[in-house]
Amino acid sequence: MILLLLLVLQIGNTTAPAELARTAEELFLSGQYADASEIWNELLLGMPHRGRIAYNLAASLFMIDSLTAADSTLSLVRGDVQEDTLACAVALTDLALAIQMDDYSGVEKTVSIIRENISDGSSPQCERTGLEAGLNWLENHEPPESQNEDQQDQNGDQEDQNEDQQDQNEDQQDRNEDQQDQNEEQTEEEQQPPPQIDEMTPEQAQAILDLIEESQLPEDSTGTTKAGFPSGPVW
Repeated sequence: MILLLLLVLQIGNTTAPAELARTAEELFLSGQYADASEIWNELLLGMPHRGRIAYNLAASLFMIDSLTAADSTLSLVRGDVQEDTLACAVALTDLALAIQMDDYSGVEKTVSIIRENISDGSSPQCERTGLEAGLNWLENHEPPESQNEDQQDQNGDQEDQNEDQQDQNEDQQDRNEDQQDQNEEQTEEEQQPPPQIDEMTPEQAQAILDLIEESQLPEDSTGTTKAGFPSGPVW
């Protein structure tokens, strides 16, 4: 490795950066990721503002499991790398770091981010591969006990909230039924016909007519009514 690095440095004195980049690409494609990373690192020292070089270096470091170094290198990437490509690299590096550290919640979080990136239909294929790897890892690993307890607490809180909501719904339903009963009672009262006077018997009607006729008869000269009772003196 040291001899290769010395060779690269010597070549760097006489070889154009574009030619070195092609050599690094060939090494990467042939699976010689460590050798490729050495060349990319040397190029990055000379051209620190070239985001594509930083990205290629991060990719090489990623392939040799230098995940922390790859993550740090990605922070140097500038705008000459497409946003979705950079997002994919960051997500996959975070996923690999979380898997390497057996960080269940970290894997879960990164898988969620990758899934969101994929949902818009514009993510590169590498994210789909990363999502599958993350899901497989989660399937074959148990969450830590503390996370299980937190999840149980969250489930318990959710059940309490559901019960409270159910009680509120029942109370509202009772109030609606009471209001419906009041409306029905009010409707029945409005629909009831007004009270009617009982019909009089023929005898009652005749008695009333007789009283009317007697009150309308003129008095005789003696001041006596038809019934013969004195009506009092006439002045």
